Amino acid sequence: MATVLWGTGFVLNAALLLVLIYKRRYRTVPWFTLWVASQSLYTIVLFGAFRFSSKHVYAVAYWSCDFLDVLLQLAVILEIAGIVLRRSKRWVSGARPRLILMGAIAPVIALVMALSMHPAADSKLDDLFARASVFTTVLVFLMFVGVVVASRQLGLGWRSYAMRESYGFIAWVTIGFLTDGLHAYWRTLGHFTLLENVHIAVFQLAAIYWAFIFWLPEPAAPQIVPGNKDLMEALKGRLEYGQRSSGLSATDRIPPK
Repeated sequence: MATVLWGTGFVLNAALLLVLIYKRRYRTVPWFTLWVASQSLYTIVLFGAFRFSSKHVYAVAYWSCDFLDVLLQLAVILEIAGIVLRRSKRWVSGARPRLILMGAIAPVIALVMALSMHPAADSKLDDLFARASVFTTVLVFLMFVGVVVASRQLGLGWRSYAMRESYGFIAWVTIGFLTDGLHAYWRTLGHFTLLENVHIAVFQLAAIYWAFIFWLPEPAAPQIVPGNKDLMEALKGRLEYGQRSSGLSATDRIPPK
């Protein structure tokens, strides 16, 4: 089963990477493209270590790849935030404080959860690895949720490549958060392989979804018609974001005339 999942994951990652390159979407989401490319590389490295090396070598390779993966995931989150929460290279009013606040709170919550868990580990090293896994999973989960919540509170839309990309991340990161939580607090070691396979399967579904959305053209930006005062005022009201226009969407698309 592991071989099938690894092989399927590699093919889907390669297909997604080809879409991003062929359609030149890497210009819009360079960090996401780099992250997808790294997933293909990780698959090759880990499969080789699993099949042809010792358990120790595989563990070193796994945690090295996991550390780099977390850094790239955080870069992807910041990339999405930079696209969604900025307009004309400037942060939307209220966006930066929310992002900074979440960046300060998320590591603390993740650290508390990692320290408070009681992993079913056979050694101190396994214990440390389990806590590190929970810390990184919770950190990525909270940072991503923070960006999504901030975008909704500010009345920003979900129709750009960046926000459509976030749909797949929401599903995958949430499942990772739940499976790591079950392993850490309920010690579901008897179902470890099953839960991990579910997590991998969700990622593969997300890869299919990403390949589909990045193959399609991005929805057109709002068209501003000169001389149309009412339209200009409406768009200005949408760009107020914040409290006065919390019920409006700043990226609702207006059909061209």
